[in-house]
Parts: sequence; structure tokens; C-alpha cells
Amino acid sequence: MTEPAAAPARPLRRDVAAALLVLVVWLVPISEGAIQAAPAAWWPTIVRDLGSISCLFRHRPESVSYYFVQVLRSGRREWEAIDERALFPMEPFGYRSRFDRFMERFGHRSDAARLDLARWLAARDRELDPARSPVVAVRFLAGAQRIDRARPPAGRWHKPDPGAAPVRVLSSHDLRESDRKDMSEETGKSR
Repeated sequence: MTEPAAAPARPLRRDVAAALLVLVVWLVPISEGAIQAAPAAWWPTIVRDLGSISCLFRHRPESVSYYFVQVLRSGRREWEAIDERALFPMEPFGYRSRFDRFMERFGHRSDAARLDLARWLAARDRELDPARSPVVAVRFLAGAQRIDRARPPAGRWHKPDPGAAPVRVLSSHDLRESDRKDMSEETGKSR
């Protein structure tokens, strides 16, 4: 007599869970990105990044955003532009620096992110050149350059000169006040 055929093994729950995770977190956003050029805005940022299809643009941009950062040094009254190339030496996004990418992604809408960046800029400026007077305030400027369909941009894009370009102030951060506030909060917590 022959032995009965063994029943096929059932998949483990963890295997099913892993398959569902891949399906929901990767395949669905990729499919949606293929149809709509990008996953929907309601997906978390990390899922949108994983599901975006690069170099597939269904709508041309109407303008190009640009950002500047200026500092106010101790004992001075005029804001001065800082050398972004010294603070953000890498340009992993074409001709835009990491500063431009950060501002486009988070900084233009988050005051807390800009405050953190302002603190880092002041500390990094001090590390790079301790002989200069310290940065006591930082302000972020934003502008947009419209793209003229009749005369589209040619060649490499350059950020316009901050003095010649129309800009608006996103925020100003007086680091002296935030340091005092942070110190008073820390002493209040320790009591």
C-alpha cells in the first residue's frame, strides 16, 4: 500500500507578514508612482522616497525655488551672506547643495528645523574660523524664479544673486535669546 501524500507545508505567519509588508510599503507605492508619477502625498515621506520613480515628470514646474542664509555677527548691524560652499561642500543633487535640498524638503515649512539648522550653522562657522566674531543671529530667505515658456532656461541653473533676486524672509533666529531661553528651561527642569 502507498503512503498518503504529505500535505503541502503552510506558510509561516512571519512569512505572510513579511510579504504583506513588502506589498504595502514598496510594491503599492511603486505601482502608484508608475501611474501618477509619484506616490500620493498621504504616504509617509520614507515610503514616498522609496516609491518615487526618478526622471518621470508629468507636469512641468512653473517656477524654481531658491533659498539663502544670512548671518549677523556680534558687534555688527548688517546681515552678511555666508559661503554655502564652505558649510555644505557636497552637491549631491546636481548643482544644488545639501542646504538647498534641506530647505526644499523640510526647512521652508518647519520653523523648528530652521532653528536647529541656525544653531548648527553658528557652531560650524565658529569651528571653521574661530578668529571671526561669532554668529548671534541667522535668517533664512526664500525666493522663486518663474520659468518663462517662451524662453526656457538653457544650460546649468545657478542660484541668483541674493541682492538682485526678489526674496522674502522665512524666519530670523536670534541665537542669544534662544540660548538664554534654553538655559532657563534647563535650570527650571533641574529644580
